[in-house]
Amino acid sequence: MRKLLGISLVLLTVFSIAATLNYALYEEPKTLNIWNYYGPGTTVWSSYVLGGRWGSLYTYSDQRFDYIPSFAADMPQKGKEGKLFVYTIKLRKGVKWSDGTPFTADDVVFTINTVLKLIKDYGLGGNWAASYDPQFVDHASKVDDYTVKIYFKKLGLAKVEFGALMGPIVQKKYWEPIVNEALKQKNPLQYLYDEKWAANEPVVGAFQIVKHEKGAFLEEKAIPNYYDRGFEEILYKNGAVELKAPSGWHWTGYGKPEGDISLKVVTGPYFDDIIYKIFAERAVAITSLIKGDVAYIFNPLGLQKGELDQLKGAAGVKIITNASNGFRYLAFNMRRYPMNIKEFRQAIAVLIDRNFLTQRILQGQAIPMATVVPPGNAFWHNPNVKTMAERLLGKPDSQISMGERYREAVKLLKQAGFRWLIDPKIVGNKVVRKGKGLIGPDGKPVKPLELLAPGPGYDPMRATTALFIQDWANELGIPIKANLVDFNYIVQKIWDENYNYDMYILGWGLGIYPDYIADFFHSRRAGPGDFNTPGYMNPKFDKLADEFLEATDINKARELAFKLQEMIAEDVPYVVLFTTPIYEAYRADMIKFPYTKVLDGLQSVNGLPTAVMPVSK
Repeated sequence: MRKLLGISLVLLTVFSIAATLNYALYEEPKTLNIWNYYGPGTTVWSSYVLGGRWGSLYTYSDQRFDYIPSFAADMPQKGKEGKLFVYTIKLRKGVKWSDGTPFTADDVVFTINTVLKLIKDYGLGGNWAASYDPQFVDHASKVDDYTVKIYFKKLGLAKVEFGALMGPIVQKKYWEPIVNEALKQKNPLQYLYDEKWAANEPVVGAFQIVKHEKGAFLEEKAIPNYYDRGFEEILYKNGAVELKAPSGWHWTGYGKPEGDISLKVVTGPYFDDIIYKIFAERAVAITSLIKGDVAYIFNPLGLQKGELDQLKGAAGVKIITNASNGFRYLAFNMRRYPMNIKEFRQAIAVLIDRNFLTQRILQGQAIPMATVVPPGNAFWHNPNVKTMAERLLGKPDSQISMGERYREAVKLLKQAGFRWLIDPKIVGNKVVRKGKGLIGPDGKPVKPLELLAPGPGYDPMRATTALFIQDWANELGIPIKANLVDFNYIVQKIWDENYNYDMYILGWGLGIYPDYIADFFHSRRAGPGDFNTPGYMNPKFDKLADEFLEATDINKARELAFKLQEMIAEDVPYVVLFTTPIYEAYRADMIKFPYTKVLDGLQSVNGLPTAVMPVSK
């Protein structure tokens, strides 16, 4: 679940507009509508195009992830009015929507109060509910055109500083009449999700979409006289941050801005337009990069080994690598039988040999994972979380044989009351007689179960993993069938069809603050279109997650996050499979980025559309 980043910045101070920047996508964005994008239609492919189009009060600094003002003028003044906690926030002056309208307190207040109503009365979910959680956010009010008050029922870093204060803000002038009309409809959310509303929507980013041919390309044009052209961000080695806007606004924080500078950047944009070309075949996109038809390829998974080998000798192409802030996972639909049985999920988890997959099959391109926080996010990652096989067999995953996995899986199933018409027979590391006719604890045969996963053209790692899980399960008579399909088809089955699946394999790109742990697994996030896709219901987890969300001390929050990771590994709504280093490539003879070392790679900052510069020739 990615957090909204504010303004993208660039190193050079001389402005010049180049003609066209060509980027490549592997998938069609699911939606261009903000209500759908931050709701049930969220996908990484939409984020690459839409990231930075809307504002937030606070954001992260480039590279370092300092918490800094974006459209706020300073850090909030904190107080209390009656039983409510109140944050009074001054807004920057000079920020403008693409239609020339000033960004004011009216936009902030309208967004927060509207989203709260849609969540409470109509079930708006996704990132809207994560950002403006009504368990925490009460309402917002206007003090004057450039001052707002946001009222909270309770406090917590996850839902206040890293939640509501980093949430997206829409323009009141454009959306208020549409929302009012939506509320008259039988299904207000579906009315709001209509793609037609995206066509003329004002944005505060530097680019606006002007053309979209599905399956072919999207084109964005730079907004003339962009209000933040020349915005400076200066990061000092002593930890200080300095921000300067063309309007004259100036902010410093985290110490005195002095001494050596680690990064100084100035806002563009430096291209007149960006064209996002959509490639159905990865190989065609790689060829286009080599030929110079595109300058960079978006890919949350990074380059595969064969692609890396192909690109290493390509003239003008530069390859970079970064730690990932994401993971691939297997999810169980716990609303369905037998995925609702803990021992069944544990048995599947035990069968999965991550080390065999990552080292032998995926040739070292992936890193085995046991928890939902990747090791690249070091402060929040719990290194002590064990895989299910490690927990039950008491030794490192790499030392557990396939025979031991088979036997432990059978043991778990029998403990839960499963039996077979023909029992599997295991000798050494092999199943010498396959299990047949698996019967559940209810005395009925277990029906065939579908495992959805993207096909090899999209992600060979997940496709291969799905086939091995199918084969390992089938050896024991567990009737799992891998179905390799289009990425957007899986998204449709999960969210559009209200969790119409048995099991699936997908991946997440994540935020820095791991509030997603609660969002992915809290019982109140298990409704239609929301993030708790397994339908995990555990009152003990909910209680601990609530404590985590309400934590106001960073070290206490970390302690609770560690406990939540342990609980998820035990109950197995997900089997976390692996993460990968992010390998990316771009045409260094065509474009220049202000930096390339960043957690989760350039794709995580949407290719820095206002930061990337043309290379002079």
